[in-house]
Amino acid sequence: MHVRDIMTTPVIAVTPSASLAEASQLMTRHGFTALPVVDGRGRLLGLLNEEDVLRAGTPGEAGPDDGVILGGHRTAGSVMRTPGMAAAAGLEVSELAGRMAEAGVRSLPVLDDGILVGMVTFQDVLRAHPGTS
Repeated sequence: MHVRDIMTTPVIAVTPSASLAEASQLMTRHGFTALPVVDGRGRLLGLLNEEDVLRAGTPGEAGPDDGVILGGHRTAGSVMRTPGMAAAAGLEVSELAGRMAEAGVRSLPVLDDGILVGMVTFQDVLRAHPGTS
């Protein structure tokens, strides 16, 4: 079984210019812990997770290098993390499980030829693992 067989699609993502309020609303509405940030072509630029949003705080709490832009609004692009890991759509789920566990990540973007095509969570992996469903 491959990652493409268990990933969540379609992907809900934001562009770097999305406000943190917009991104936060999407995350809470859909129960996401992380939200991909993509360019106009669907290429993954980074990930915004719950911790990033909470650490961003309010604009009045920001320091000069904390990604504040004119008007005191922060964007997804200003606080996102550049992804260190992504899963290839054709990767075997058993290999993905080991990589996720070793890295301590709960969700990963799925790429096909550099384009974001899905998201996969540890829950997806557990459902696909024999003996856990």
